[in-house]
Amino acid sequence: MNRHAKSLAGLLPLLALLPLSGCASRPDYTLRPPASSEWVTVAVKLPAETEVLPLDVLYRSETCRRKVYDPTTESHVSTERGLNPMQMDLSPADGNGVRQIRIAFDGGTKCGWTLSGIRVGIQLAKTSVLANGKDIIPANYVFDFDDEGYSNAFGKGKPNFVSGDLMFKTEFFPMVITNNMFIETYAQLFAGNTKYEKWNRYYRLSGTKNIRIEPIVYSKKVVKLESPRNRKDSPGMTVLYPDGTTEKIRGIIPDYTKLLSMK
Repeated sequence: MNRHAKSLAGLLPLLALLPLSGCASRPDYTLRPPASSEWVTVAVKLPAETEVLPLDVLYRSETCRRKVYDPTTESHVSTERGLNPMQMDLSPADGNGVRQIRIAFDGGTKCGWTLSGIRVGIQLAKTSVLANGKDIIPANYVFDFDDEGYSNAFGKGKPNFVSGDLMFKTEFFPMVITNNMFIETYAQLFAGNTKYEKWNRYYRLSGTKNIRIEPIVYSKKVVKLESPRNRKDSPGMTVLYPDGTTEKIRGIIPDYTKLLSMK
């Protein structure tokens, strides 16, 4: 199971343990957008040997709230907006290779669900040669539509504030990571260290009705990282760049600027 699936799987049991309050009966987790709802369209056009995962879509409700542990109160219980996470499939590709979906801002029902966040994951296709026999890690774009959204989606700071319709043409390099200690090999798409704003793909949106993602993947420019084979080897990952040069690094973040010079 990849990290994308694990994150969703870890969230669902939590929701079951924290029942919602504020609704006269069991909350309605289905969506029934009213005719007055506005919509956002997410469109994805991918190069060969890549695939898009079902979108993670998060709605929240002010009406159907959930109980949470709160050490600051006498009862140790308080409430916060209810959560309604779901997955949505994009349409089959059209004649131009574009897959898309329309997502309602107002989810309707007695809970009054409102769109809080969307996560778009792309990855090397399971059928691709590079992914064969490896665990696949998706590269995510995360979009918040309120001040909670996915709450620090990448674990590194706040989202970038942007407005209006958006087009992304991120330049990705296939990256293969071999961990000799745990005998594991991962394959992913790499586009820079997301802790830096210029490469971060986490956004807080305002007035956005269209999101289009058309990544560029340099499929022949593979970067490989390998951990030490034994304790006698020097610490750190060895990076093998597409031009044949190598270097030692701490962590698993190669030099993206160097990679861009090789495209």
